[in-house]
Amino acid sequence: MFHLKSPYQLDWDQPRAVKEIINTFNKWKDKVVLLGATWTGKTFTIANIINELKLPTLVLSHNKTLAAQLTTEFKGFFPDNSVHYFVSYFDYYQPESYVPASDMYIEKDSAVNKDIEMYRLAAMSSLITNPDTIIISSVSAIYGLGSKQDFEKFKLDFKVWNNYNFKEIKEKLLAMQYKPMKGDLVAGTFDFRWNILDVFSSIENMLYRIIFDENTIEYIEKKDPITWKSGWTIDNIIIWSATQFVQSLDDLDKILKKIKEDLDIQVEYFKKRWELLFAERIKQRVEYDMKMIKETGFTGGIENYSRYFDWRKIWEPTETIFDYFPEEFLLIIDESHMTIPQFQAMPQADASRKKNLVNYGFRLPSSKDHRPLNWLEFEYLLNFKKIIAKNDIWTAYLKKSKRKKKKVNVMFVSATPGKYELKLVDIDIVEQIIRPTWLLDPNSYIYPKSGDYDFVSKSFDKALKKVYEK
Repeated sequence: MFHLKSPYQLDWDQPRAVKEIINTFNKWKDKVVLLGATWTGKTFTIANIINELKLPTLVLSHNKTLAAQLTTEFKGFFPDNSVHYFVSYFDYYQPESYVPASDMYIEKDSAVNKDIEMYRLAAMSSLITNPDTIIISSVSAIYGLGSKQDFEKFKLDFKVWNNYNFKEIKEKLLAMQYKPMKGDLVAGTFDFRWNILDVFSSIENMLYRIIFDENTIEYIEKKDPITWKSGWTIDNIIIWSATQFVQSLDDLDKILKKIKEDLDIQVEYFKKRWELLFAERIKQRVEYDMKMIKETGFTGGIENYSRYFDWRKIWEPTETIFDYFPEEFLLIIDESHMTIPQFQAMPQADASRKKNLVNYGFRLPSSKDHRPLNWLEFEYLLNFKKIIAKNDIWTAYLKKSKRKKKKVNVMFVSATPGKYELKLVDIDIVEQIIRPTWLLDPNSYIYPKSGDYDFVSKSFDKALKKVYEK
């Protein structure tokens, strides 16, 4: 399944660390801390554990830069497997918000990085089709994606010698958010001319030319999208959706009816409180959005209505990248002392912003359900804890949730693990201290804060003299 390739071998603390971690997981324990000093080769140790366990793997990092670095390293270790980079696809993002103190409403504004969007879609599709998948993700992992069921449903499977209906192909591509070519053929577009269909894949920088003989596919050809040079022919190809938010509109009338019911309730709520401005504001906005959804299937801020399209219950969280993973997988939280606090804090900021939008008539209360996973949900759905808070609004949902994973093996990796992960794993702590390079930490000297700058200056001169003498 996984094939680790490296010119290096495990050395010094690394073999022992790998053996202890594997033994811990084999004893039906599912959490362990790898306490590794800097430059002891923790990434190589992780790669060997992935190779041993042979489970789909999610590596969580606290920033995009480190995630990109890890992606590059893992692609080097696993060149024959599916390694994907999954971070926020916004180059710029200004969320919708309202500041009551200054009566200032700020519209949502963003700039999407098409390359990163392609990486995300590739990661989602790989989890559905490839068991040998490694995803390196930032905090974006806890934010909502489209339904896995819909994403899997909205795909086109082309096979040589199969028959197809041209009209149905066009309708399906449009439903998958592919756009007809206008000028240049770019990612997420298609061009249908006579018996030739050109599709620019949404998950890779590749153009697929599909040649039909009447209604039958004669052959499928890969092409370079820049030079248009032919690559090679293939027997079948899956075309995935051009966006992560594909929605089935089969029950659109029921969806709009439910939105209207909630709108009437919210308008009545504001009127009873004599907040007539807020009542009129929410009425106009939602009615306009409903009209746009009915006519075009889309409206600005459609994510605020995701609960209706997904038929989720009140306070039920949106699906995330965790839902695309199978029942059993390996979760690695890199630099856990920084990553965990960041994951815990992000949902709080989102909830505070949505609260103002709802209270002042800019959004329906259902918009609060398009949100990142809070830490309680994260813990329970991934089996961090068996018992959850009593009398909590999420308790009833979580206990019945089918989204809870059967078994998640969790590794917390850090040179300085936090109290949270140390308490969670109890005694299952594996140390990796000795560097394979034999590189030692330099001697450090701590001087009292005395203000004696002459003494400090002389110390520097003494240290520099030793360097120059060498």
